[in-house]
Amino acid sequence: MKELGIMGGAFNPIHSRHLLVAQCAIDQLGMSKVLFVPSGDPPHKKDGLLDKESRFEMVQLACSDNPLFEASRLEIDRPGITWTIDTLKALKQQHEPTVGQTDAEAVRLNFIIGEDNLPVLAKYDRAAEFLGLCRLVVSPRQTSDSDQALLKQWLPVFQAILPEAQLAILAAPANEVSSTTIRNWIEQGRSVRYLVHDKVYAKLVSAGHYQKSKTV
Repeated sequence: MKELGIMGGAFNPIHSRHLLVAQCAIDQLGMSKVLFVPSGDPPHKKDGLLDKESRFEMVQLACSDNPLFEASRLEIDRPGITWTIDTLKALKQQHEPTVGQTDAEAVRLNFIIGEDNLPVLAKYDRAAEFLGLCRLVVSPRQTSDSDQALLKQWLPVFQAILPEAQLAILAAPANEVSSTTIRNWIEQGRSVRYLVHDKVYAKLVSAGHYQKSKTV
């Protein structure tokens, strides 16, 4: 079975931890590809949300030098409010088994999520439908590659929150980089070099995204 990774979110902007977690999913769980799906018109708009085409452009730049990363326009091009469950349904339909397809050619969707989003998903009124479309790949922020014992401890905790979910735990080095931090630093005139992909950094500088001053 082929494993397709999916990372969704505002990507406002995409940063180094997004890329690190995606690469860890490829290395540890054998993902054949990771799709980065920036939101188009999310149901809960955030203050300071950059326009969708600019966010997609930075995601595309961040993915450009890794053949196993792909920027997806699924939500960018979908009219109206964009819900993740609709994206999963579209991907499920796209990868429906065909006549004569072998088990090895079948595709499983793996939605990559932070542990802080699990309680939110548990309260979602369509959670059962959502969880029937994919396996959840959870990446605890405070867990590093060496914390294999800790990873095993996380699994029953997460299963208690979402007992009906297919779950996998992803080990990634602890990293507190966030889009909020990047936006704040840019507003303060601080450099975000090394917190984002080099091409994303160049675009942030040239386009002046999130700036209140000229220095990025």
